Amino acid sequence: MEDRLIIQTQRRERRQEHKELAAKSCYSVIIVLLALLVLRPLLVDQILSRAEAFRAAGRLEESQRQCDKALLLDDDSSRTWAQLARIHQARSDRALAYAAYEKAVQADPTNCSARFELAMMYIDDEQHPLAVGHLEQVRRLGLEKTKACQSGADSYHRAALHMLLLCYEKVGNPAKAEMTREEIRVFYPNCQRDAALAGSARS
Repeated sequence: MEDRLIIQTQRRERRQEHKELAAKSCYSVIIVLLALLVLRPLLVDQILSRAEAFRAAGRLEESQRQCDKALLLDDDSSRTWAQLARIHQARSDRALAYAAYEKAVQADPTNCSARFELAMMYIDDEQHPLAVGHLEQVRRLGLEKTKACQSGADSYHRAALHMLLLCYEKVGNPAKAEMTREEIRVFYPNCQRDAALAGSARS
């Protein structure tokens, strides 16, 4: 009888030890996952800084390897996809560049630089109607920043307006072109003066 009680007590103690060990393991896993979630954006930023430095130096293979590392940490990183698109562009692989830019803007619809660069590719390829949608989005996002900014200056907003004006003229939409021209006059009156001065200097 005593032996049976001892065995049962030992079993209960072992079960308790196993439960405590399992709980500690779970806590450890949770802590590691939380640490990864917190540190992941910082790691991706560091990797992308290296990728940009390699691309600027013309070392495209190394730059792509850094982007691949960043995607292993976060495969939905808009900045990483945009960086990959720039690498493909530098290699003159426009199909892959288009695909990477599309992933960048899907991952973050507010990524103005990726949208603007994608629109510029469409303009370079004489696909102005496809550029318009992206430029309109950059214009809208840039307008919000411009209104919030005391100086009223946002480079993407201004650049998107000028490219939109070109696109609307190319696709034959004079009403939209005039509206865009008016928006440029309202937000960037210096641009109008600079253009007028340049015109008079040429004449």
